[in-house]
Amino acid sequence: MSQPGALHVRRRRLLLAALLLMGLGLLGRGFQLQVLQAAEWEDRAGRQQREKVTLPAARGGIYDRNGVPLATTREVLRVSTAPGEMKDRAAVRSALSQALGLGRGWLDRAVDRGRRWVVLPGRYEPSIRSALDGVRGVYLERTLERFHPHGDVAVSLIGRTTADGRPLGGVELETDSVLAGEDGLAVVRRDGAGRPIPGAHMTVREPHPGKDVYLTLDVGLQEIAEGALKAAIAEHDAEGGDLIFADPRTGEILAAASYRSSGGGHWRSVTDPYEPGSTIKPFVMAALLEQGRVSLDDSVFAENGYHRMGRREIRDVHGYGWITAAEVLRYSSNIGMVKLAERLTEAEEYAALRGFGFGTPTGIRYPSESGGRLTHPRSWSGYTQASLAMGYEVSVTPLQMTMAYGALANGGRLMEPRLLREVRRTDGVRLWAAEPRPIRRAISETTASRISDILGDAVEDGTGQEAGLGEFRVAGKTGTARLFENGRYRDDVYTASFAGFFPAREPQLVFLVKLDRGTEYGGTVAAPVTRATLTAALAARATPLDRRAVATAMPDPPSPVEGSTPAAWLPPAPGPYFFQVDAGAPRRAGEPGTGIVPDVRGRSARDAAAAVHAAGFRVRIDGVGRVRSVRPAPGRAHARGGTVQLTLGRSR
Repeated sequence: MSQPGALHVRRRRLLLAALLLMGLGLLGRGFQLQVLQAAEWEDRAGRQQREKVTLPAARGGIYDRNGVPLATTREVLRVSTAPGEMKDRAAVRSALSQALGLGRGWLDRAVDRGRRWVVLPGRYEPSIRSALDGVRGVYLERTLERFHPHGDVAVSLIGRTTADGRPLGGVELETDSVLAGEDGLAVVRRDGAGRPIPGAHMTVREPHPGKDVYLTLDVGLQEIAEGALKAAIAEHDAEGGDLIFADPRTGEILAAASYRSSGGGHWRSVTDPYEPGSTIKPFVMAALLEQGRVSLDDSVFAENGYHRMGRREIRDVHGYGWITAAEVLRYSSNIGMVKLAERLTEAEEYAALRGFGFGTPTGIRYPSESGGRLTHPRSWSGYTQASLAMGYEVSVTPLQMTMAYGALANGGRLMEPRLLREVRRTDGVRLWAAEPRPIRRAISETTASRISDILGDAVEDGTGQEAGLGEFRVAGKTGTARLFENGRYRDDVYTASFAGFFPAREPQLVFLVKLDRGTEYGGTVAAPVTRATLTAALAARATPLDRRAVATAMPDPPSPVEGSTPAAWLPPAPGPYFFQVDAGAPRRAGEPGTGIVPDVRGRSARDAAAAVHAAGFRVRIDGVGRVRSVRPAPGRAHARGGTVQLTLGRSR
């Protein structure tokens, strides 16, 4: 064989050998994939083509005491497109435009074949499903979001959640184990490119929604409280404040507002203690009465407004000479209270304040509650007893002070505050309900009654006159505490407060108003907020107040409609009603003057009543709805203290 022939044969043999080796390699690789690694690759294919998807459970709702929703979970849809799957891009574009109202730029992007997947902006109502379901290349994804039907009302107390439903604070965090439901599970089939296959969705486990939480709040009173507090903060250039309304008989929190101009959205009434000033004096006086160390008729010399105690100077806003113990509290004499407090031992004064709940958490179910500060007598200085009698060297939370005044209003029984009322399933079945829980008897019923009478006098003709509601008797005490800053007390910045209950006889509401870092006293700042809030609550069509009981509790109930009786004057809501309240600025006998009737037509009864009251008139409301007419006519001069009739009606 010639040399070229031999070379040709050798090449063929080498090629054949290479082909055989390649074949053996392919067979070996096939054996490895199909036999040895079959389970592994099957699992990888399954993970690529099938995806386990969590089906989020709807978070339970938060409602007020009357079932008004404050925080709910609603279903929204996220829309995406796969342009490569579209057969009729013009039809898809038209459907998206009509259903979603997208602009031209997003419509162009949604059908752009150069894009594999487009997530469209926004979240949409489930109603769009009927328009887009079945449109080839359009995918709808169900998501859940937290929704507050009343906007920011009570949100600082309720708290917020993240986009994926995790609680950030407030009631949302405290009751998360109740509100959080049980997520479900689904399997989604995908193609080789990882895109969902239309219709290839299988639910493995259905989600179960969370339970609903009902609070003790009344949303109407909450709106009133928040509006009044923010208006006062703005008017008096304060940095923030707190307002609480509670039922002294049960401890239920009916309204709770906290606001700071610097921001921060949590309920500071349970987390931020402050020095209370003179609002603590009723509890020191109660201790003196309980221990038998003083009679309300006892006299004490108030040093005409100036008293030196060692190196400390004690002053009164108004100078007094000899005054009775009752007048010490009525006119808020620091000097008189310090002198009377000396009749108590340190242990007795400490025990009395501790008995009203100061220095320890109230026990309310809410995150991060502070217990305030009440130092044990073993750590007192020579001035501490006097300081405590004036509301210094002690810090309390607004909630603590509210509940302490609630004890005075409740015959001496200190109640545990309640914010959570009950828990229900989504079908309405009640699973848990809170019950009123007395903590202890702080003082005797007799002592509580005596202190209450003095607090009523303090509003009638003492430091709390700006909280007066005319014939409706309010009991309360003002407080003005200098701000402690940089190691000293400032003389130009105060914490102004007013605490008390209404009506003074058989109270239905206990309250506290506090304004931070203002420049005015509690009697001129915080007390008017109380009057405005109570006025609006009385005038509101739906109110937690029992108007019949309020009228019965009055010493001499007036008849605003000539010849009518209190029963006819205060019929129960709902329905048209006639109601009159004297809530103008305090007036003294013989004080002349007229005012201009404001134009409140078209406004709600609550807002209109507040405006008329602010002008110095009484209000008579007739009907239901918004104000249709005012008599005397708007712009007319009318005697201050006279009655303005508001006729209400529904718009047609």
